[in-house]
Amino acid sequence: MIESLFKSIYFWFKEWHYGVGRSICEPIESTLPASIGPHCPRLIDGFFTTFELVISALVLAFLMARSFSELLALGPRVIQRPILAYTYVFQGTPILIQLWLIYYGLAQFEFIRESAAWLLLGSGWWVGLIVLTLNSAAYQTNILIGAIRNLPQGQLEGAQSIGLSSRQAYQKILLPQALRESWPALANEGILLLKASALVSTITVLDLMGHARTVFSRSYDLWVYGGAAMLYILLTALMTLIALVIRRYWLQTLPSDPWFKDVTR
Repeated sequence: MIESLFKSIYFWFKEWHYGVGRSICEPIESTLPASIGPHCPRLIDGFFTTFELVISALVLAFLMARSFSELLALGPRVIQRPILAYTYVFQGTPILIQLWLIYYGLAQFEFIRESAAWLLLGSGWWVGLIVLTLNSAAYQTNILIGAIRNLPQGQLEGAQSIGLSSRQAYQKILLPQALRESWPALANEGILLLKASALVSTITVLDLMGHARTVFSRSYDLWVYGGAAMLYILLTALMTLIALVIRRYWLQTLPSDPWFKDVTR
């Protein structure tokens, strides 16, 4: 039942992608290179698939990084060590190896193929989401904990002196300041993850790069990759705009923030 639900959602998104793609591509198909025109809706489908995959991974990774940074800042050492080991492994290995080990490596074990986890691990899209999330969470954790440790000393003690618990102090004082300080680095991590997401095409995901590879294999025309590059640039611009909007409207600024004047103009 769950598998059929996932398939229904998947096909609904694909139908929506191609519907939008046809609406965009039909008026301009005659102006596109011959190798791109007939396949334009496929590239639009890849555009949306990449965007959805990256945004989902970034949101899930941030939720993980928020919890991990709190444990690194306030948790016991016995919990901090596994988190540090996790961040070291995912920052120290190429994302391509992570994708292949989880997608191709785990598939070799029969008990995994027969388990409920295979519903996710047998799908390239879900494995891509899992790996991108774990990879980005490792980087975001280090960005957040670095920003927290760079805050002025004594803020935690001051918060506790007015009756706040350690968790309340983290959520109401430390994290908001750390987000303002580290937001440019977090936004940059999102752009880096977008470019790294092209590797999910190696595990059968038809994202933007996956579609570009299949279309190129039919024509061997480099215009296909040129078109894919333009769509990646558009995705980068879109994610940059989202980061600027979040900084402008959702991150409360203080006069002491280095970019306060830019935001309040």
